[in-house]
Amino acid sequence: MPTSQKEQVVSEMAEKFAKAQSIFLADFTGIDANTINDLRKEFHEANVEYRVVKNTLAKISFENAGIDGINEFLNGVNSYAISYDDPTLPMKVVDKFKGNLDDKFAIKAAYFEGQLIGPDRIKGLAKLPSREQLLSQLMSVMQAPMTKLVGTFHASITKFLLTLKDLEDKKNKEES
Repeated sequence: MPTSQKEQVVSEMAEKFAKAQSIFLADFTGIDANTINDLRKEFHEANVEYRVVKNTLAKISFENAGIDGINEFLNGVNSYAISYDDPTLPMKVVDKFKGNLDDKFAIKAAYFEGQLIGPDRIKGLAKLPSREQLLSQLMSVMQAPMTKLVGTFHASITKFLLTLKDLEDKKNKEES
């Protein structure tokens, strides 16, 4: 690959790495091309970018993006699943697709919302709810006390109005 193309790849990947919510680094040794193409399609449907980049170019790209500590994982054949929206999406796609991979697709490391995560902590990421689900859960937790308060006020007002109505009925009976 000519130097200008390498510089373009480094520039492009550094830009992608810098704006990514998460980057999953995986070894795909031993997986046939059809399976990788199917996995690539799954990533694409989930709005996750899947790329294969030479380790030397990836090292420079990570350095240019200001991401440190990932160099120790850059050996062998590597691919990168990059998510710009939901940082857990790449792991969820891999977890869903795992049956077709025969344990050959090994996630080596992840750069997850500004932190480097090793392979021991990555598996739990697939089980995390999405950002939208977490926000929804937070809103329902915040809404519950207000709902109870409104219910309490409504019950008190209703009880008060019923008491007034009873008094009015009683007074009307006495007058009749």
